[in-house]
Amino acid sequence: MGTGARGVYPKGAARRQQILDEALNIVAVDGFDQTTLSKISKAVGITEAGVLHYFDSIDDLLVQVLRQRDADDLAASKLTEENLRDPATVRAENGMNPVENALGIVARNQKTPGLVELYAHMSVKASDPESYAYRYFKQRGIIERAMVGQAAATMYESANVPAVVPPEDVARLLQALLDGLQIQWLLERDLDMQGLAQKAIFSMLDIPQGANGPEASSPDSEGESD
Repeated sequence: MGTGARGVYPKGAARRQQILDEALNIVAVDGFDQTTLSKISKAVGITEAGVLHYFDSIDDLLVQVLRQRDADDLAASKLTEENLRDPATVRAENGMNPVENALGIVARNQKTPGLVELYAHMSVKASDPESYAYRYFKQRGIIERAMVGQAAATMYESANVPAVVPPEDVARLLQALLDGLQIQWLLERDLDMQGLAQKAIFSMLDIPQGANGPEASSPDSEGESD
């Protein structure tokens, strides 16, 4: 019986985490198309049925892999669960702006195309309100837009410029931009997602780059802080 949506008994938590870690690594290293339930089960050392004992389905497992990826990004960005509940606490607690965090995540994504492939694949399945992907993308979008909207409002205030584009619109436009850039990057791997994202942010905010925001950094430099 799967337990993905209903929780896991404490004694199975370690095994479930092991499955997630192995699945995430396989997707990141081998690519989404080369990721199979068989490969995951062999990496963990249990049967395919054993893997699905901890998840309701393969889609549930893949969505949980995305959640694990998000948790890793959260840790790399030095953010906390409190930051997710109240985006206004981000700068006060760690001195970082959500826009800087977003650009850092973009840089890390360029190093793990398999996870970008998985994200793109599951985003299509999210069109079904009954899917695990729908719940994941819905929740993730709300949190992401809240944090970026707060960042936009802060940047407008710091630069002492009028909000040409409302912060909530900046957040949604940036979300759409980043999702779209990932698709384009899967087709053209030399595309500078991070650079384009940064240009778009300052263009939307109508704030000179470098005036009151993050300086551009290469994907390689971001990786040094992972």
